[in-house]
This record gives sequence, structure tokens and C-alpha cells, in this order.
Amino acid sequence: MALGVLSAALLLAAAFVGITAQGNALAREIAALRGDIATEQLRGAQLDATIKEQQTADYVRQHAKDYGIVGPNEALVQVQRDGQASGPSAAVVSRGPSRLQRWIAFFFGDR
Repeated sequence: MALGVLSAALLLAAAFVGITAQGNALAREIAALRGDIATEQLRGAQLDATIKEQQTADYVRQHAKDYGIVGPNEALVQVQRDGQASGPSAAVVSRGPSRLQRWIAFFFGDR
């Protein structure tokens, strides 16, 4: 009889150890999932902030200009650089017609 009680106690102890191990594993998994949820909530908040920024009129205007779309009373000007150095130390060498002559030729044609 004592052997039966002892074996039953050992069986119950083993069951409690198994249940406790499962409970600990579930608690760790719950903690990990809560961390994942917090990370995704932060990411969602960052995406919401990005969406709000992208819905502002200034943002839309700037990106419209990047695509060549201009508003009324605006003009799009494109500057082509020829690869030569420019800046305060670069010397401007004028070859050919002067600026005034080029403007006259542009507006009135070559004369």
C-alpha cells in the first residue's frame, strides 16, 4: 500500500512538474508576443506619422515639382551643367557672342 501511495505521489509530482514547465513556456511565449505587439504598434505609429506628413500640401507640391508638374503662375526651369568647375574661384571664360548679343538673337533672331 505504501508503494502504491508513493507511486501515485510520484506520478502527481511529475504531472505538476510537466504542467509547471508548460506554464513557464507559455509565459515566455506570451512575453515574446507582447514584445512583438509593442514593436508593431510603434511601427504603425511611425507609418501613421509618415502618412500624415505625406498628406500635407507642401509635401504634395514638392513631389509634384519633382515630376515636372507646376502650378498656375509657376514655371519649371532646368539647368544643365557642362561638367566644368563652378563656384567663386572658377574663372568665367566667355567665347563667342556676349550675353547681350545672345539675348537679342534669342528674342529677335540673328541680324
